[in-house]
Amino acid sequence: MSSDPGRTNHAGGEPLDVDPTGQDPAVVDPEAHDPDGEAKLKLQLAIFDVIRRGATGKSLDEIREMLLTAFAARDVAPPPFTWVESAASSAFYGEPYIIDYPTAIAADDLEAAPDEAVRERLAARRKLRETQLPQGILPAPSEWQIPANEVTGGGTRQATRAGRNGAAVLALVALAAGAVAVVALRLSRRPTGRSS
Repeated sequence: MSSDPGRTNHAGGEPLDVDPTGQDPAVVDPEAHDPDGEAKLKLQLAIFDVIRRGATGKSLDEIREMLLTAFAARDVAPPPFTWVESAASSAFYGEPYIIDYPTAIAADDLEAAPDEAVRERLAARRKLRETQLPQGILPAPSEWQIPANEVTGGGTRQATRAGRNGAAVLALVALAAGAVAVVALRLSRRPTGRSS
């Protein structure tokens, strides 16, 4: 259930992972096997259970306990604390936390989502997944990968240098503005020399 975007070999800037996008395999290719798929499905079903049992109106602590109990009932290890907090926060407002759409759709196929609006969203996603675009309408995935040096035009050193130059310009502008303010203050305090 890692959402790790992929490790990078800092010397070459190329990803070390086999999947160059660093995305969940089920998101990249819905037909791909997701090694965490079974655990995700159990977690999503547990979240649906908690919403169905009326989490709305309960405290976050109560909802968190309901989630942990539902995870244990489905025989799945609880995710990290912050993840459970996010799911509890969503449940507090009556909205089931969606792990990802392929998982939520699979869960909805097994046990209907607890909310009509969520079921409609998932039905729209199912329909979207079934839509076939004409061949050639999108560029090939290999064309989507843009090397970092093409985007920045020189990499990290050039960006750092540009940042330092920008900071120096801002410092000079601030110094000039301060000098103008001091001169204006002195001119405003000078006696005008007129007598009546």
